[in-house]
Amino acid sequence: MSLGGSIPYHLRQNKAIDRSLFIDLLARISRYRNISDYTYIGFGGPFLEDFKYLHSSLRIKSMISLETDKNVAARQRFNQPLSCIKILHQSSGDFLVTHDFVDPYVVWFDYAIPRDLPNQLAETQKLVGSLTAGDVFKITVNASPETLGRPNPNEDLREFRARCAKERLAEYGPSAINLDDISTANYPRMLLHAIYSAAKRGVEGDKRLYVQPLSAFVYKDGQQMLTATAIILNHSDKEPFFTATRLNHWPYKNMEWEKPLPISIPDMSVKERLHVESLLPDSNPNEILEEMGYFVGIDEHEAKGLMKNFVDYYRLSPWFSRVQM
Repeated sequence: MSLGGSIPYHLRQNKAIDRSLFIDLLARISRYRNISDYTYIGFGGPFLEDFKYLHSSLRIKSMISLETDKNVAARQRFNQPLSCIKILHQSSGDFLVTHDFVDPYVVWFDYAIPRDLPNQLAETQKLVGSLTAGDVFKITVNASPETLGRPNPNEDLREFRARCAKERLAEYGPSAINLDDISTANYPRMLLHAIYSAAKRGVEGDKRLYVQPLSAFVYKDGQQMLTATAIILNHSDKEPFFTATRLNHWPYKNMEWEKPLPISIPDMSVKERLHVESLLPDSNPNEILEEMGYFVGIDEHEAKGLMKNFVDYYRLSPWFSRVQM
């Protein structure tokens, strides 16, 4: 928790898009159940940014922030923007053991430490097992295969990382891991399947319930991250839920958790962004790049992917600027 708190949230544009998509999703779920009546639980970091936005956008008034780092928790209390936020100097694992889940909940466990993945998956199962029909949960994990480490010079890198991934995923992973599974492009997909496996195990004790995936995204703000959101439903409530929310028509839906959608956008100057937005929504990514005469990215292939994402998400993308106080 504290590792993520060391990075300025307000400067991570792709994570900001992920948060905007989450709020948009919750607003649609609110057509089925009033989200403002829910309790939100998450890792606030030193600035409690998520809490501010969820309160202002969705009017959630019951909020709990979990933080293991004593110093970060002290910063939270100083920066606390809302009186309705309860700040707990407690780990998510301890919280799951001691908390009595009686209210409707939205829970976002935004994990930051890759080596703790086994505990994170076990906590996902425990969390889902503590929730009930109508509750929403979101899990974020580090999805960079580089975090699997490096072998000694005499060992193959991909074979080493495949073994490490199998150890970390344990019973939540596939029976066999191919070398291609731990590539930058494919590793998030394998992690997503592991999160789904953990979540489904959480509802095994109640045959009335099932886990309904809603969205899954992968992005980079330095490290590659995977984020997945789902709701717990009674089987009998599936049709009323989708009728009320109209999520089948949401362009960012991911109802199977087969593969996460990329949301990373290019880093552009203000002049570049204004120019690109002046060409939207009528231009496609290839037309934009051709009109610009150059690409923004490591190479042309990456630039095309990033520009496609910008076309898809530019309305949700934040603007960063200098403000004199």
